[in-house]
Amino acid sequence: MERFIRKYSIEKDFPLSRSFVWKVLGDNDRLNRFIGLFPVEFGKVENKQGGIFYRDAVAKVAGFVDILWKEYPFQWVKNEQYTFERIYEKGPFTKLVTTFEFLESTIYENGCKVLIKSEFTPRNLLGLAAIPLIGIKSMKNTIRYVDEQMLVANGTIEKIHYQKKSVGQINIEELNRLETLLDEAPVNPDYRIKLHGLLRDGESNDVVKMNPYKVASEWGAEPLEVLRLFLYATKAGLLNLSWNLICPNCRVSKVEYTTLSKLEGQFHCDLCGIDYNADFGKYVELNFSVHPSIRKAYDQVFCVGGPMITPHVHMQRVIQKGDSFAFPLPDGFVKMRIRVLQANHIVTFDEWPEDENIKAMAYTYEDNGWHRSGEQYNLKNDEMMISNESSSDIVVVMEKAEWNQEVVTAAWVTSLQEFRDLFSSEVLSPGQQVGIESVTILFSDLQGSTSLYESIGDADAYGQVRRHFEFLSHWISKNSGGVVKTIGDAVMAVFHLPEDALKAAIQIQEHVSEFNATVGDPIVLKLGLYSGPAIAVNSNDRLDYFGRTVNMAARVQGQSAGHDLVLSEDALQNEKMQAIIMGLERFEIIPFKASLKGINDDVALIQLKKRVPGSLIVQNEEVSDV
Repeated sequence: MERFIRKYSIEKDFPLSRSFVWKVLGDNDRLNRFIGLFPVEFGKVENKQGGIFYRDAVAKVAGFVDILWKEYPFQWVKNEQYTFERIYEKGPFTKLVTTFEFLESTIYENGCKVLIKSEFTPRNLLGLAAIPLIGIKSMKNTIRYVDEQMLVANGTIEKIHYQKKSVGQINIEELNRLETLLDEAPVNPDYRIKLHGLLRDGESNDVVKMNPYKVASEWGAEPLEVLRLFLYATKAGLLNLSWNLICPNCRVSKVEYTTLSKLEGQFHCDLCGIDYNADFGKYVELNFSVHPSIRKAYDQVFCVGGPMITPHVHMQRVIQKGDSFAFPLPDGFVKMRIRVLQANHIVTFDEWPEDENIKAMAYTYEDNGWHRSGEQYNLKNDEMMISNESSSDIVVVMEKAEWNQEVVTAAWVTSLQEFRDLFSSEVLSPGQQVGIESVTILFSDLQGSTSLYESIGDADAYGQVRRHFEFLSHWISKNSGGVVKTIGDAVMAVFHLPEDALKAAIQIQEHVSEFNATVGDPIVLKLGLYSGPAIAVNSNDRLDYFGRTVNMAARVQGQSAGHDLVLSEDALQNEKMQAIIMGLERFEIIPFKASLKGINDDVALIQLKKRVPGSLIVQNEEVSDV
């Protein structure tokens, strides 16, 4: 049927930016739902010798007619164009190649012209007849999808109307009943109303694997407050939570667990072709789904390879062996890298080369990895030449090297006091340990606690110590931290962000006088904090932390003299920490070096010493007013 190959195109101008239209049409999973295509079951990545990898795919038309094909990798340049190719083994076509081009509009200033080109190879006369019924109809529906997205953006309509509605039956009575359990929860009532609408009216795929930060962006809401709402809603039975292991390269969920106790320390990505260790700080992400008692929702898949599934990728391209391709560089510099899928060979660029030697922007790929090219190319200033001299065809991506921060990682949520209170049973399995790239540990201690017990007796002293725990917990929780454990009269707390730990410590020392006004015997607090990698473990059915960072935090706290806090001088390398420290008015900043147990060299530290009312600071010496 090669002589029956048919080529069609459709185009339309929109008063929308190319970047906006790219996000709309690059989200192929959502697009395919709208235009009336069917859910797809994708197999694992297969890689034939010397060729490009693919996935076997199957969809059922009208619920009973199977269509089988091989799905090859999408190819794209961000905001410019993308192409996909399918080779069918069963169905009305033998091959389909479709390209989307995003051009400057000739009608609207700063607008976008969308050009869709499709090439259909029918299997038989039935396939030829199916082109207008399936292919051309889908192309027209794609243009209509952009029309409706434009109406949503302008506020004319509230949501997109999909070809196949998949909300399903909602148990409104149960939804309303469970919502009453949130009446006493400290959550934003406006966000509660929005959650009700989402669970009731959202598409099936909108209410499974929900990222609260993405939901917050759609609502125009505060991300942390939406996360808190989701946590309390889970406790009330409105939602279920799940932990997803995210591949650090393609950054797509690979494995899902319903509880941390089932989390495994290593996982495999079939697309990238490599094993990874789980990392609480990056690769373990918390998602939420509607509880099945409210509605049955299914995570149906319509596409696994579209550009917006991996939005950090600027460009993806198949380069056949012996061929070369000039990669257009993105506008403006962010830390980038080029990577070969499956082989996982990577070159990272902290900055683009500034010299005039064009060879610096030409790279050759061989079977053992990347090499600077010795060839001379006539390139534009915004291009990089990639040559494939390996023994097989390859898929090369150019992508942002920095990790996406708009996800709720396990390291982040497990440091929150509310999570630790609401889900105290969410711990790793005994003996399991998971690394965290960066965490901040805060230790506190009571100065002269032994004399406190001697002076007021065990019972009264213990009661005061307990109240001081509550005081510390309040300020730790207020700054997005969590109490890990108490050790005698000391507290160990964890924070995801070092600046939150610093703010908590400062506020504790600033408000301790208020606490002292409520007790008979005033307390003096010693505080210390330290940031770095750590290991999360299950200790006595509690999520705990071990490693050098924890030990350093304890030893740094040991340098505190009271009415102060001590931290590493390295904290000044963090712009947010530096801004907080330099903006302090009621604290004296005293750099010093100390010998810490188990550390060979002296450690550079900073003491933030609270200025006692009625004292005068002169040349770092504290003297009393006359």
